[in-house]
Amino acid sequence: MSDNNVKPGWKTTEFWAMIISAGFGLMLVFGVLTNTQSNTMLAYINNISGGIMTAGGIITYIWSRGKAKKNPDIDYKQLLIDIDALVNKTQKYM
Repeated sequence: MSDNNVKPGWKTTEFWAMIISAGFGLMLVFGVLTNTQSNTMLAYINNISGGIMTAGGIITYIWSRGKAKKNPDIDYKQLLIDIDALVNKTQKYM
């Protein structure tokens, strides 16, 4: 792998996530944020993350169902033959 494909550290998501979390930690330590404010912010972050994950799951499900229904012309007999051949091949090596 060449060095041209490596991003500088400050351009990575991990770097910025660490900076943000360290910033929140320092604000708590120095009393800029109270525990109540911190818990409220964490609750908002959890709610937003949960909403994004739920929406992602729904969108992925709808997309996969649409993709499955788009090509219903599947040769199920050939599929079963292929699965049987694969299973018998694996059992042969066990």
